[in-house]
Amino acid sequence: MNISSSLQNLVFITLLAISPYLLAEKVKMHTVMDTQRNMPMYQIPLPADWKIVTPATHEDPNIIGPGGVKIYYKQGGSFTFSNDPYMQQLYAQSGQQMRQPINAQQVVQQDLAPQLSNHGLKSVRNYPLPEVAQRSQTYSRKLYKSAPSQEYFDAAGSEWSDGKGNTILVIVDQMISDGAGMVYWYYSLKVLEAPDDKYQQAKKAFLYGIVNTQDNPQQIQAYNLSEQQKTNQSWSQHNAKMQQNQQNFDRQQALHRSTTDAVNRSLNSAYESQNAASDRSQKQFLNTIKEESTVTNPYDGKQYQVESGADQYWVNSDGEYIPQGSPDYNPNADPDNYKQWQQVEPEY
Repeated sequence: MNISSSLQNLVFITLLAISPYLLAEKVKMHTVMDTQRNMPMYQIPLPADWKIVTPATHEDPNIIGPGGVKIYYKQGGSFTFSNDPYMQQLYAQSGQQMRQPINAQQVVQQDLAPQLSNHGLKSVRNYPLPEVAQRSQTYSRKLYKSAPSQEYFDAAGSEWSDGKGNTILVIVDQMISDGAGMVYWYYSLKVLEAPDDKYQQAKKAFLYGIVNTQDNPQQIQAYNLSEQQKTNQSWSQHNAKMQQNQQNFDRQQALHRSTTDAVNRSLNSAYESQNAASDRSQKQFLNTIKEESTVTNPYDGKQYQVESGADQYWVNSDGEYIPQGSPDYNPNADPDNYKQWQQVEPEY
């Protein structure tokens, strides 16, 4: 930076620090409303004959002063950047572009200068505005943040002449937020337009007003509470969604286990049935060879091998058996019998 530029910045800083009563105009606090909450947002000290107005269109000013003084609040740019190759790939696949952060004066050179030059404006001078950046940082620190991040602030002024007797000051107010592997950065624009003979006084008044703006603590508290509720609601919705996903997963797992168990039971039943049928066939084959039959003793539930040749047998609790030779024969009716007999049929 050369000596004249350093002197210019020193003079500028001194002008920001002077009392409003040393300004040519009488200064008063102008109230800016938060229309969403219907309460004052902040008060800005400006000349008493300046008026804060509501723009009808994006081309209309936000502040009007006598003699052709106009101030516009404009949107600048909003960008994202990450060094993570995976995030870079995701953005590229979605058709979005990342942009690495630059400082406020680079914004003037890269973003503003080409556009303003194309509109016939001539560059006069550029300089940093550290007091404006400090004001933005002070305000940001009062606001609720849903996640921790490192914030950086920068500001720069760029003066232009339209060649028709008017000078234009463009203020770049920039914030960079770095957190969780992502960098979000944006800048807004404040534009002062005034006739050359009124420009210097209007610039001093406007810069003084920006730096000495007084925030409304109640409005900030209401804003922070609203943002915190949004964050809590977002987390509640996220947790509810995750819980629903878990429940859906559990139901799918239970259905899978139920289906698997049913299939296993069916397979086991078929296997056991096949084994039983095979056992019966094997038993019948052996009984045929040995000329035997198999009966189950009702007294102890055990199976016994008996000589084949009868359709029914009488068995007792001692495992003794009598082939039934006649349908009318009943050993329990024999007066010489002292045991209990039951009639059974051969199973194999």
